[in-house]
Amino acid sequence: MIDLVTLHKILSSYPIITLLGPFFLLVAIVLAVYYLRISRRLHFQIALQELTDVKLRKLSSAVENSPASIVITDKKGVIEYVNPAFSRLTGYGPDEALGQNPSILKGGNQPDLFYREMWETLLRGEVWRGEFHNKHKDGTLFWEAASISPIIDADDEISHFVAVKENVTDKKMLLEQLEHMANFDILTGLSNRRMFLDRLEQSVEIARRNEQRFALMYLDLDGFKQINDGYGHEAGDLVLKTAASRLLDSVRMSDSVGRIGGDEFTVALGTINHHDDAGQVADKILEALRRPITLPDGTAGRIDASIGISVFPDDAADGDGLMAAADDAMYEVKRNGKSGWRFVSQQQ
Repeated sequence: MIDLVTLHKILSSYPIITLLGPFFLLVAIVLAVYYLRISRRLHFQIALQELTDVKLRKLSSAVENSPASIVITDKKGVIEYVNPAFSRLTGYGPDEALGQNPSILKGGNQPDLFYREMWETLLRGEVWRGEFHNKHKDGTLFWEAASISPIIDADDEISHFVAVKENVTDKKMLLEQLEHMANFDILTGLSNRRMFLDRLEQSVEIARRNEQRFALMYLDLDGFKQINDGYGHEAGDLVLKTAASRLLDSVRMSDSVGRIGGDEFTVALGTINHHDDAGQVADKILEALRRPITLPDGTAGRIDASIGISVFPDDAADGDGLMAAADDAMYEVKRNGKSGWRFVSQQQ
């Protein structure tokens, strides 16, 4: 074995090696530092990639399990991805939806302008929000509230669109029911006081603008209280529904009929040329109401009506004034034996 003294003598015999020794040592140190840096950077990139993979898995899981319907299309609108919620809602599986256009869901009752404005918004790079009336694979219609966002690529160009949609059919139906209840009489389906007065004001504005006349009838059923008290509320409800139906059958489609409370009804007749036009309709209404009504127990019930008639603009210049004037005329009929009709002008 060579001892250190002998090794030193041997190296001393080759001075070039002695001179280059520090250089090799320096190179070794530099390589070691470089390796450590590369190793640390590699470890960092691996850790970053693992973290990215975890985030992507979480995002993918969230999209796949989202209760909202999610659709991704290319710039032309061709479907490239749908999540399971989309399939559950529409009935179209991924194999049926991919490569298709979302127009396969069109319910058919939204105008082309609706879709044109949507595309104009999206192609400007803006988010579009709105509601679609779509069609299930089996033909069932449903409503979706949607938010569609453009995806911008590295070249600042739109590459895809992502749509997140929620089924709002039940909400829409509930809102429609609440709106109907707010504007229509539940028993008869006629306009309630609120809705009728609103329509009456519209009629006033139209007639004033066109310098036309129209008539308002205020009608109270005669004999209703006796049936309601004597045969019960079921019989009373039947009479009210029958009266409403007969009123509708006695007027034109352009006329308005309302139930404003109890056994009181109103009828707004469209344009009339003469007072006699309204009188003829009143006779027709009375004739229809006087026909027997078969009550729940089989009894033939009979009712009549007292009708007051006001004319715009002769008797009043607004809806409230027309209602008050017709109401007064109706009570004048009642004071004179009921069962008939009277114009406001007959009291003056």
